[in-house]
Amino acid sequence: MDKPNIAEMILQYEKDKDMTDTQFAFESHLSVERVHNLKSGDYEPTADEIKTVKEYIKLHQ
Repeated sequence: MDKPNIAEMILQYEKDKDMTDTQFAFESHLSVERVHNLKSGDYEPTADEIKTVKEYIKLHQ
């Protein structure tokens, strides 16, 4: 259930902030590959990745 939500959160945040995956990855301390995988839905996010994405977006809105 979190997979689509995380992907949608990242996509919407990047759109709102006019960010690339590279910028999002650098600032959230995730690898670009993991950001791509999270957005594609082909990768099962870990609890830490979910927490990292949610906290980053919450702190930077």
